[in-house]
Amino acid sequence: MEHQKFMQVAYEEAKIAYAKGEVPVGAVIVRNGEILAKAHNLRESLQRASAHAEILAIDEASTHLKTWNLSECTLYVTVEPCQMCTGAVMQAHLGTIVYGAKEPNSGSIESILKIKEIVGYNHYPYIVNGIMEEESKELMVNFFKDRREETVKVKRITEETFAAYLEVRKEVFVKEQNVDLSLEIDEYDVLDNENVVHIGAFYKGDVVGTARYFKNNDTMKIGRVAVLKSHRHLKVGSKLMAYTETQARNNGFKRMELGAQVSAVPFYEHNGYAKYGDIFLDADIDHIMMEKLI
Repeated sequence: MEHQKFMQVAYEEAKIAYAKGEVPVGAVIVRNGEILAKAHNLRESLQRASAHAEILAIDEASTHLKTWNLSECTLYVTVEPCQMCTGAVMQAHLGTIVYGAKEPNSGSIESILKIKEIVGYNHYPYIVNGIMEEESKELMVNFFKDRREETVKVKRITEETFAAYLEVRKEVFVKEQNVDLSLEIDEYDVLDNENVVHIGAFYKGDVVGTARYFKNNDTMKIGRVAVLKSHRHLKVGSKLMAYTETQARNNGFKRMELGAQVSAVPFYEHNGYAKYGDIFLDADIDHIMMEKLI
């Protein structure tokens, strides 16, 4: 009953991590029925590799007790600790580890490593597993499912996605930049033209970025690179450029070329392009040619 009570607290910490976009692991350290520390993963938030729930909880408990030795304490953690956290558990001499779901890829208590089979330690914790196992496992599964769905994916435009592709270009070029629609949509905006390939960046199933490219001898000519303002923080543009470069390399192109809006030059330079020639007007917007040799 006590295990369930304290694992529930750890589980609530894991849910906080989930809400922050962190891998949903929560940890609690208890001594004599008193919670000394509770924590959740903060690796992304702190940009610190060691900011796992277990280590943060160990640090907090040690500060509270003014000692590194936690041999009278119990660690509750929703998922089996990894190698790093297991090492910290051993160094802190934690008396008991109670965990929920096994971690088949990195779990180092009883999965990829079995800590009690490693010879040489002068301290081994008592281990309890399977407390709130299903709830902890489900939380992890849902988190990584959400993460996969939130990944920006670039692929060729089909008949089913062509209308949405054009709408993104209209939103960016026509509405946002005041380009005349008759200039934005041209004779190349069809799917049965063998000389042009249309690609889209998809986020949660929706088109949020666009580009198209042509073959000109050994040069790939790229155009109509557009990203919805609401999704520019997802590095959609860079993913579109990476996709075009992969296609260029796979198809034997030696050079990539585009006419960049002058305001976008830093973005293209960041992606390896260099300016050449003079500034020119296209749709009443200053442009300059840029290239990348591959």
